[in-house]
Amino acid sequence: MKFSKGFIYTRRENPKDAKSIGHNLTVRAGIAHQICAGHYGLLPLGTLVLRKIENIVRQEMNNIGAMEVILPIMQSSSLWQESGRWDIYGEEMFKLTDRQKREFCLGPTHEEMMVQFVKDHAQKTKKFPIILYQFGTKFRDEKRPRGGLLRTREFIMKDAYSFDYNQEGLDESYQKVRGAYLRILSRIGVCAFPIPATTGEMGGRSSEEFLAPSSAGEDHFIVLENGIGKKLEDTECAKYASSHTIQTGIEICHCFKLGTRYSEKMGLFTNNGKEISPAEMGCYGIGISRLLPIIIEQNHDDKGIIWPRSVAPFETTIVTIQQDNPMVSETAERIYTQLGEVALYDDRYESPGVKFRDADLIGIPDRLIIGLRGLDKSIIEYERRGGKKEEIPLDNFMEIYQKIKEVEK
Repeated sequence: MKFSKGFIYTRRENPKDAKSIGHNLTVRAGIAHQICAGHYGLLPLGTLVLRKIENIVRQEMNNIGAMEVILPIMQSSSLWQESGRWDIYGEEMFKLTDRQKREFCLGPTHEEMMVQFVKDHAQKTKKFPIILYQFGTKFRDEKRPRGGLLRTREFIMKDAYSFDYNQEGLDESYQKVRGAYLRILSRIGVCAFPIPATTGEMGGRSSEEFLAPSSAGEDHFIVLENGIGKKLEDTECAKYASSHTIQTGIEICHCFKLGTRYSEKMGLFTNNGKEISPAEMGCYGIGISRLLPIIIEQNHDDKGIIWPRSVAPFETTIVTIQQDNPMVSETAERIYTQLGEVALYDDRYESPGVKFRDADLIGIPDRLIIGLRGLDKSIIEYERRGGKKEEIPLDNFMEIYQKIKEVEK
């Protein structure tokens, strides 16, 4: 992408309502734009990051045998009445009525619809165990949305659901998904700690949430010697202050062992040849759009974002000094063509200071600086965002640059 033709808008000033680093840099770097309170649109840079996160999640879910589906956000009240949650879910559920006076909701989650999905198909063919997942928009009418993409009314989630013959099968499916989640977080550059949690209105036997350390977090927790976190109530903080580092964090994943909470009420039964019993269910959510500010919170410096290579919108920024010089622009164009879609070429007729500030703010991993000073020595300057600098000979640039990238990975 060429900067001059891209839909890229950076800001020097901090947003007035931004109280966290993630929110601040999300807006300033042109990642997302607020439409109204609790509703954000992703700009091209943010969309590229989101798609890379989705692809990593998709790879890890497919690797454990999960299968992707697509379900609608609008759900009939009859499903929720069948599960018993229509009247008890709470004010976050956004209810509406169509022209035939039928009641619906904008799905805050999809347990009921997924049970119906499996009941109408797999129950007839007895294909268990099953893990299904989707990427989709959820809507929760948050009382006080805050933190930019951290807490919104409309957000993107990857939610997965497992269906097994018995509790032993559920335990096995749970560990598969849990392991996939840990690998996902590692690949996208996010540190998070699994912490036992309450099941809340979801119900079920047990649950576990993954808290990512963040200055914008509202939850307090400590990390025990086994690497598992312990969530603290406000009254417990003083008790552990002398012996542990108390951290604040934000929930980014939540896994539930639902048991037969939904399948029994909604008539989803399994038959393993020995007995007929309600399916044992698990559900597993990751806040995909919430991960953008979390990655930024954990990967930045005082100049801007430092994207992990795995999710960066581009791998390389080409920055020209004296864009109006034919030798500079022609060399940059040739390098840009060789690199292809992994490169963002800043071809603007702006000062070096403006280009470098934007490059630091946007935070793409590699920077290639092309200017007359370097070309006079037949070299291109290479910088790793927040790291090392070196000179690459122009004659065999691509060969050396590819080797550098392999080492950086």
